[in-house]
Amino acid sequence: MEKKPYTDVKAVEISERYENEKANYVWVDVRTEEEYEAGHVPGSIHIPFDELDDRGVELERFREQALMLVCRSGRRSVVAAHTLHGQGFSRLYNLKGGMLEWSGPVEK
Repeated sequence: MEKKPYTDVKAVEISERYENEKANYVWVDVRTEEEYEAGHVPGSIHIPFDELDDRGVELERFREQALMLVCRSGRRSVVAAHTLHGQGFSRLYNLKGGMLEWSGPVEK
């Protein structure tokens, strides 16, 4: 079985450690515009997952950093991880449980 190109991080757990952990990741929200505007992790970069093929280059300057991929439930962020892995990104993290299980700060 092929190894996943990303690491799952439980939303419930990292929510509690957000203040200490936030600088360890570049937060990338892959939800729709409407979902993002309804509330997102502070400072996150918004690129809808279906635009990553064209817009992945916007993350180029973060290639050596850990990317935390965020969506509503953790499914689209897995798709995003595979897309970015295909573009050569290797430090990929999936917010498991997504915004549904996120209890950390939210900005609109």
